[in-house]
Amino acid sequence: MWDELGVEIHVSNAAATAMKRHRQPLGGVERGGLLFVDPGHPVGLVLARVTSPHSADRAGEHSLIMDFARCAREICKANLEGLRLIGFWHSHPEEVPNLSTIDISNFRSLARRNAADLPWPVAIIVGRDPGAEGIRAWSVRPDRIYRAEWSAPADK
Repeated sequence: MWDELGVEIHVSNAAATAMKRHRQPLGGVERGGLLFVDPGHPVGLVLARVTSPHSADRAGEHSLIMDFARCAREICKANLEGLRLIGFWHSHPEEVPNLSTIDISNFRSLARRNAADLPWPVAIIVGRDPGAEGIRAWSVRPDRIYRAEWSAPADK
């Protein structure tokens, strides 16, 4: 929930579980995928699908470059199902994740490259802490970054 923006995104159990399942192990590499919402869901905007890490991604302990071709395929498939891309998620090796300067640059670049469809991308970072602070979300705007207030996943 972004109170300042008046936006609430419900998170499906499947989406929350998928991100938690791919937490970065100590000494492991970052993992990530795309975020898709179901804009026509009866309860409102629902984060319905997150894609899983892919073997074609280039990942290090503190970096992740997702494979462009796999992302394009996932976007096409999701669009055919009525879902819409809102951003991407990835893991961090820290317990409680924070946006790095590289993350901010990457999310702003994503917004510039996809200005018509994704003017304000959502960034979700999954840390190692299994509690509520272990997953954080931000709305990355040109002038400011808004951190969401995270609540328990909705059963959607």
